[in-house]
Amino acid sequence: MAQIPLSPDVDGVSAVCIRNKAFLLVERGREPAKGWLAFPGGRREEGEAPDTAAIRELFEETGLRASEVSYLDTVVFDYSTPEFPAPRPYHLAVFLAHDPEGEAVAADDAAAVHWLKVEEMASFDVTASVLDMARTLAQGFKN
Repeated sequence: MAQIPLSPDVDGVSAVCIRNKAFLLVERGREPAKGWLAFPGGRREEGEAPDTAAIRELFEETGLRASEVSYLDTVVFDYSTPEFPAPRPYHLAVFLAHDPEGEAVAADDAAAVHWLKVEEMASFDVTASVLDMARTLAQGFKN
């Protein structure tokens, strides 16, 4: 299993949930990326462990409770805001949520939730990193 990166190196987290070969994606309700679909996630709070942040963000955005997550990968991309327009590297740690409990609903800054199979994602605004991760994970599905 991959090693979780050190907390200071992680700016944000995502939680991947899979049910019946479909991935849980949230529609972002605020900028940046308003209207785009992504795995539930967000910024890591100061001093918070990345895996704890993934569990918290999953609950805040969808109401799902995961007691365990596994580290998958870290995605690095350039990030800027209107206050800080010069792009800087943003480190996003991605975790797989194991058997989250509850029914997913849009909460916090999520405008909607969608359970989509990889082949359905092309009909939506989905970031390339989300699509790449979903494709990789879907390769492990049994028919």
